[in-house]
Parts: sequence; structure tokens; C-alpha cells
Amino acid sequence: MTGPMSSTEFGGTLLRWLSESRSGRASALRGGVRDQARSWGLELAEYADWDWMRKAAALGFIDVDLRADRWSVAPPVLTRLPHADGLALLTGARTARISTRVEEAAQEWMELITVPHRPEAGEAPLPDTLLFQYEDPQSLREAAEFLGARHVPCAALRLAELLPQAAPGPESAPPGGSTADTLEKYEPRLQRFVPAARDDEDGLYRWRGADYARLTRVRRSGVFHAVERETGVYLELARHRTGAMRWRPESGRGRGGIGRLLVDRYAPLPALHERAAVLCSGFPPSAGRQTRIRAYDNVPRALAEVIAASLRQNLETMPSPVAATGGRTT
Repeated sequence: MTGPMSSTEFGGTLLRWLSESRSGRASALRGGVRDQARSWGLELAEYADWDWMRKAAALGFIDVDLRADRWSVAPPVLTRLPHADGLALLTGARTARISTRVEEAAQEWMELITVPHRPEAGEAPLPDTLLFQYEDPQSLREAAEFLGARHVPCAALRLAELLPQAAPGPESAPPGGSTADTLEKYEPRLQRFVPAARDDEDGLYRWRGADYARLTRVRRSGVFHAVERETGVYLELARHRTGAMRWRPESGRGRGGIGRLLVDRYAPLPALHERAAVLCSGFPPSAGRQTRIRAYDNVPRALAEVIAASLRQNLETMPSPVAATGGRTT
């Protein structure tokens, strides 16, 4: 199938397959995303398969463990969005049974808002975002029971309580063997990894292992520690006292505590932190081609501060768009 129909239905079809399959190898899923795209007549850019997996995980559809090379579908969850005027998000598995229940509820008694994902050229389309309008918490619990989903009052705020403090992992062996040609060191001033001849200075390093997997280690006081790449980047930013996060409040009346979390693209959030930010709106971050910022919408300031503090960042608060232009709210 080709054309616009393939673009709008691709994500939903892939999520249905994942929901029915339940789990598998992460490396196989990356290949599956590309195979599915070819069968639907979609041309993907380099790394679009990995980008789809990262965003699907942030949206709460799947869980991915790259170290173990495994993915698993997340259980279905119905959760309210923070300060979003009675809107709840359905995320997690979307089996045929759950989809049928959603259609029944939308036709008979629940207001369903379906928002299609509009991918940039070369991106793999994500599943539609499903939002439900509710009047009271009790009706939300009843809806979750009907759909066969777990009811979570606010998943974004609950995740905030689980965010780990960024820290080096367990002691690990330094780069060795056939790493000479692949060793790189992260340079905060350049905002990227660059080739390195030696590993005799503290910092963040990565290289290709024997199985060609990319390994990341942080060196502190001459000792190497295992670390995820995203966490390692924030450890280096903290060591060099470099900021990568800002928060801008909305301009509407009574919305001063809600706003946009702006994160530099060279410092992507770790998986759990990104899920907390994404589940504030139910949409992946916006990132225009001409900008170097990922923007997360509808993020409470309190949550933005928790995310920043756990990554050793000092959150910069920016003026609201109206205040910045000299206007005033009404």
C-alpha cells in the first residue's frame, strides 16, 4: 500500500503487531520497522528505525532494553494529562480487543479525540494519539475498566517520583582490544563525540566492541564506569557546568505553572526522563529542522525542575511568550 493512507496507518498497524507479539529482540524490531516501511512504500532516513523505537518508548507503547537486546509491549494504561482540562491519554498495548473496545466506547458514551501523527520526511509514522475527555475521576476509572486498561491518575507525575539521580554506574574495564580506530571522547564545547587517540583523561568515551556494538564509559579519577550514553552526556555537562535545559511558562490566564520544557538536541533525555516529559501531552517532542531544540509541551514547572535536578542541571526559567514581546495576558 502506498500514498497518504500508508503514512497515516503505518504506526497503528505496527503497534498492533507489537501488541499481539508482546516481546522480541530490539535489533529485530529495528529491522522490522524498515521492512514494514518498505512494504508500505515509505522511504526512511538513516536512523529512522531507532528514532521510531525511542519515540514509541517515550510515548509508553513499548519498553526497550538495548543492553539485553529486548523489547516488550507496555501494558495498556489510561491516565490523565496534567492540567489539561479533563483529558486522558490511552497508551501501551493496542491489541485488536482493546481497539474494538475503544471504538465501542467512542460510539456509545465516551468522547474520543484521535490525533494523527504528522511525520517529517524520512520519519516512520507513529501510532495516532488517543485522548478521551472525561468529567470526573470516577468516570475515568470506569472507562479504564471497560477498555481493559490500568487506570493511573497521572503517569507523568508518578514517573517524576521514580527518576534516578544521574551518577556513574559500576566500575568497568577501560577500552581495550581493537578499539584504537573507533575510540571517541565527548567534547561539551563541540556538543558531540570526536575521535580520541588515548583514554588517559577523565571524560565520557565510546567505542565499538567486538560485536560492533557501541560501548559507553565515563572515566572519573582514573577509574572507568559503565553508563548509558544519555546519562553520561549529562554527567559531562555537569562537570563542565554547562546548561542544556530551559522552561518557558504558557501565557494563558491561570497557566503560569505549565509550560514548555526545552532541551538541547545534543543532550537527549534518558528514556525514563523523556517518558515523564512526553506523557504530559501524549505527543513526542517537536524538533524543527532549523532548530537545535526538543520542545516538550504541557510540562508543569515542578516536573521540569525534578527532571533537571535529577540530571544535575540548573533549570533556566524563560519569560512567557507574551511577556517576552511586551504584551499582557487578558
